[in-house]
Amino acid sequence: MNRLSLTQRILLVILAVQAALFGALAAASLESARRDIATETRLAVETARALVLATVGTMQGAVPPDRIMQLLPERLVVPRHVTLGIVDAVDGVVRRPPAPVQAPAPAPRWFAALVAPDPLETRMPVAIEGRPRGYVFIAADPGAEIALAWRDLSAFLGLAALAALVQAGLILLATRHALRPVAVIASRLADLRRGDLSARVGPVPQRDLAGVAAGVDDLAQALVQAQADRARLQRRVITRGDEERKAIARDLHDEMGPCLFGLRVEVDALREAATSPAIEAHATSIAQIAEEIARVNRALLGDLRPAAIGQLPLSAVLSDYVGDLGRRFPDLDIDLDLPPGLPEPDEATALTLFRILQEGTTNALRHAGADRVTVRLWTDPAHWRMELRDNGRGMAPGAREGTGLTGMRERITLLGGDLRLSSGAGGTTIAASLPLQQPEEGSP
Repeated sequence: MNRLSLTQRILLVILAVQAALFGALAAASLESARRDIATETRLAVETARALVLATVGTMQGAVPPDRIMQLLPERLVVPRHVTLGIVDAVDGVVRRPPAPVQAPAPAPRWFAALVAPDPLETRMPVAIEGRPRGYVFIAADPGAEIALAWRDLSAFLGLAALAALVQAGLILLATRHALRPVAVIASRLADLRRGDLSARVGPVPQRDLAGVAAGVDDLAQALVQAQADRARLQRRVITRGDEERKAIARDLHDEMGPCLFGLRVEVDALREAATSPAIEAHATSIAQIAEEIARVNRALLGDLRPAAIGQLPLSAVLSDYVGDLGRRFPDLDIDLDLPPGLPEPDEATALTLFRILQEGTTNALRHAGADRVTVRLWTDPAHWRMELRDNGRGMAPGAREGTGLTGMRERITLLGGDLRLSSGAGGTTIAASLPLQQPEEGSP
């Protein structure tokens, strides 16, 4: 029962009620038909007795007494629902008067067995001038009445069954019409579950379901607001993290730079004032250590934040990075496709697009062994899109993503974007999308 829909349950209840009513109606009709048939046959037997007495009385004096029993079948009119048999005491022959026309279509046996009355038979002795002349046998014959009852009852119950089916059909149509908003509400909830927060039920004519529909629409609006708030908070997290890295990079540049410069000056002065080769060798070692610290500092600054982001257009930053790769790796053929008139993204998006390019080319060089990389950046009405392809050996089946890609995927997700990675024998493709228009940030 629990597997049936609400409409099916309602239809089953309607059919069950209709079946019960039909059964009660059939039982009552059968009982009424049985009473009517019993009454009709009893009256027919009484009528036959009266007719026999009247006919015999009429024939006395007009017909010789010894001919009455022979002529009685011809003079006697047999009423409906009885059979008559006239037995002459002289010859013992049973004579039957002409029977009335029978019903054209007899009823089924099972119906006749249900409504047939108890057998009713009577024997009337005929005595004329004090002498018995024979007797008349009268027996009830309800066949015609049963056939008539069957015809009437079958027509009545057939109409009742048809009316019940029509009523059930109309109720089913009305129920389906009334429950149609339920299917709409379920569909809108499924849309919301799939992430389509623009789905709305709208007004419904059924007053009982109007509150549910309004609640679903309110829920959708609340989800839209919650998604907007979450996107704003996620973007704020990304922006705050970028600001922190920017501040750290600035501190490293502003603090480490002068210190390293001063250290180099002192090392040069120490080398010039060295009074022995050992002191000069120490000064050279210090200079090498200072140079290594400067190299590490530059690497840290590059990892924390590219200096050109926010200072130059994104297309110029990406072109400079690709050009630098081409100079450092002359065997790498890298192609950067930037459409003209590319809009300028916000700083968080620009930094993310640069990191995608940086991570993709680094993986192609270090892990894939690629000698050709194609990078394409474009926009559609709602997204920034970047696609990076290489012709390397691809990732091994079942291999896990590295920390660089995982971190990039998390950053893109926080910005409301998507990162897809496909790899095979022909190389690896990284496809990323980021929202083109970010929601306005609220005041902190």
